[in-house]
Amino acid sequence: MKNKSIQNVVLTALIIIGVSVAVFVGARAQVREQQEKKNVMTSTIAFVSTRHDPKSNLFASQIYLMNGDGTNVRRITENKYADNFPTLSPDGSKIVFDSNRLRVEEEPLNTSHLFLMNTDGTEQTLLARGSSATWSSDGKKIAFHASASGSGRPTKPFPGAATIDNDIFVMNVNDVLKKTALPKNITNSPEAIDEDPDWSPNGRNIIFTSHLVADDKLDSATAEIYLIKADGKGKRERLTNNSEEERAPAWSPDGKRIIYLCRKGGTDFEICVMDADGTGQIQLTDNTVADLTCSWSPDGKKIIFHRPVSRGRFQLWTINSNGTGETQMTDTPGLNGFPNWGEVRVPKESR
Repeated sequence: MKNKSIQNVVLTALIIIGVSVAVFVGARAQVREQQEKKNVMTSTIAFVSTRHDPKSNLFASQIYLMNGDGTNVRRITENKYADNFPTLSPDGSKIVFDSNRLRVEEEPLNTSHLFLMNTDGTEQTLLARGSSATWSSDGKKIAFHASASGSGRPTKPFPGAATIDNDIFVMNVNDVLKKTALPKNITNSPEAIDEDPDWSPNGRNIIFTSHLVADDKLDSATAEIYLIKADGKGKRERLTNNSEEERAPAWSPDGKRIIYLCRKGGTDFEICVMDADGTGQIQLTDNTVADLTCSWSPDGKKIIFHRPVSRGRFQLWTINSNGTGETQMTDTPGLNGFPNWGEVRVPKESR
């Protein structure tokens, strides 16, 4: 009888503990839900700038954010290294970006690794060697380009440049952070340089640029845009087919169109757009300067990019998705470039 009484006491204690834990977990979930209701997604542009050191170049660039209308500009990285190509996560809580902070002395300045951080610049964490990342629509994975051997040197002197053995890789962010998995090479093409990936809004496909290893690295006539399944299975599908260089494709938010850089009618890059299957190719800009690194607004109505305005001084510009309404967004000392237009979750009262 005594043992039975003890068992009853233990059972009662366990029930009380279980109920307490359930109440605590439920309370935390309720607090989290209430906090989420207090936050809103705000149209936000992530970009890099040297306005803090106007005489420097893109190897002194730091990451900034501003609202979609150009207001509320704030700097979120502050170090002596080059931080470039920021990309906002779909839930507006994280940024993945390039940095050359881990390069060793004998490596080129544009040797980069991918880092993850909160949108306020805190908790900067190493992910992997590579560059030019793009998020899956569920925010769980990242695609990027990197040297297949892990030791390939960049083929150009610019930030984000591909290596001679560049392929497209995919990683599960949590698995890489926990060190339970490595990024997966999904293109595996030794004969080509694969770069500039962008993940489709439906999560099924990745578009990217590919050109022959033997091609002219500064004017790659064989550089075309391809599509591959996000798991790397099946054959790649070619979306452009000409003798001009195409680069940096980006899906529209609805997945129906793709913007990209094209060398139509000259040596400089213009912005072009096509349907998701490669048809309906249209040139949106036509000038004598390079229009680079284009990104859609969250509503798909506008496109942001960077362009030199004087002596190579890059500034941010926007156009409507049909090519009209060209507007200069920044006009500061130094350079402003590599924009990515997304959303950031902020408290309602700070809007």
